[in-house]
Amino acid sequence: MEHDRVTRKLRRRDFLTLAGGSALTVLAGGALYKTLGEPGTSLAAPAPAPASIGPDVQIHLAVTDGYASLPGRVGDQTLYVFGFMEVPWASTPQDLASTYKGNVQIVSPIIALDEGQEFHLKLSNLGLAVRPDLDDAHTVHWHGFPNVIAVFDGVPMQSFAVPVGKSFTYAYVTRDPGTFIYHCHFEDVEHVQMLMIGSVYVRPVQNEGNGGSIPKARLAGGASSAPLGYTYNDGLPPTDPLSTAYDREFSLLLTEIDERPHDLLEAVQEFVWAYYEPQYWTINGRAYPDTVKPNNDPSLPHQPISSLVQANAGDRVLLRLAHLGYQQHAMEVVGIPLKVVGHDANLLRGPGGADLSYWTNVVYVAPSTTRDCLFTAPAFDAGAPVESDAYGDYNVYWLQNRNYNRQTNNGQPGLGGMVSEVRVYNGGLPAQTAGHQTFPLLSPPFP
Repeated sequence: MEHDRVTRKLRRRDFLTLAGGSALTVLAGGALYKTLGEPGTSLAAPAPAPASIGPDVQIHLAVTDGYASLPGRVGDQTLYVFGFMEVPWASTPQDLASTYKGNVQIVSPIIALDEGQEFHLKLSNLGLAVRPDLDDAHTVHWHGFPNVIAVFDGVPMQSFAVPVGKSFTYAYVTRDPGTFIYHCHFEDVEHVQMLMIGSVYVRPVQNEGNGGSIPKARLAGGASSAPLGYTYNDGLPPTDPLSTAYDREFSLLLTEIDERPHDLLEAVQEFVWAYYEPQYWTINGRAYPDTVKPNNDPSLPHQPISSLVQANAGDRVLLRLAHLGYQQHAMEVVGIPLKVVGHDANLLRGPGGADLSYWTNVVYVAPSTTRDCLFTAPAFDAGAPVESDAYGDYNVYWLQNRNYNRQTNNGQPGLGGMVSEVRVYNGGLPAQTAGHQTFPLLSPPFP
């Protein structure tokens, strides 16, 4: 039975591999790419579309396998995973294999772009170190993004799948601001669960002007009168209660993990997906208490993306919630209401500019969807429980899945799972100079 299953799968994979290889040859021969607040009543007109295409952005992702850490795992506490990791642009799969093969990143890198940019994403398939017999092709599907032609959509039936040892370059023009997700669409049920998932967002052209100059980066250290950016082209100044301006932003990618298909795949065994039942729930590939460690924490070498939210009292904070899994999640910041301003990379505005944003204590995030949420960090309360670090005193608010059964690490005692913290400081936290920065800043720079 197992031999029959593998034979059928390889035949289908061989077909897709051949199709992808042929298509890549045609493209190269044709020289297409060689390497590539509170509700108000008045609304202003949205910002105009960008007048010209911005500078080209090039990102090179490599596909490989490796291991991630989950609290409470039996034995070596590692989980077999697939994933994307950023590598030097000019490298070939053969160049990369000796250094990067088997050293996967979970979850995949956060990609931050500006509206109007031309974006080239090169994908190199390095193959798998633990399962070299598994010659899966891979793709990148930018979920929800409107492609000009289907060839760059990443769905193998209508575009390309990249075989082992090959590369392909996707081309996009970033015309729609908002929060998106990306994932491998080859054997997608398996590969999404194996954690080939990531967040991508597009910053609006309003950051570049629209009557003012909103910087994309600021000098660290102290407050700034200008926001870090806008979530959407809302056409409003940052002081307007309907503005989507923010001082700090954080990308939080939700998913759940059933460890059995990971273990069985490593052991060359089959998993029946009808029996899927997760034991772990994660944010940015980490489960609590690992979620509150900073970016690039050395104890998590393959899981560099933190889920810790830090702000000074009075800061306006953007949470980019995204979900690539199979269960609906109900997220809350206990004690802080959230204003939802965007669904699935769409500003919540109705006909005639009617405000459709809403305040809530719980944000429901369904599979393959995103939510853009704003909140203002409360005043520092010296009378509440206070903790301290190098940046001073802070209050803690829990950021969590309100489903108690998802606040666990495989039933182990104590708090775990899809839980993190919002730390509100008494004014001592440096300003963010880029999205998703956590403090202390650990090397390498992030993202």
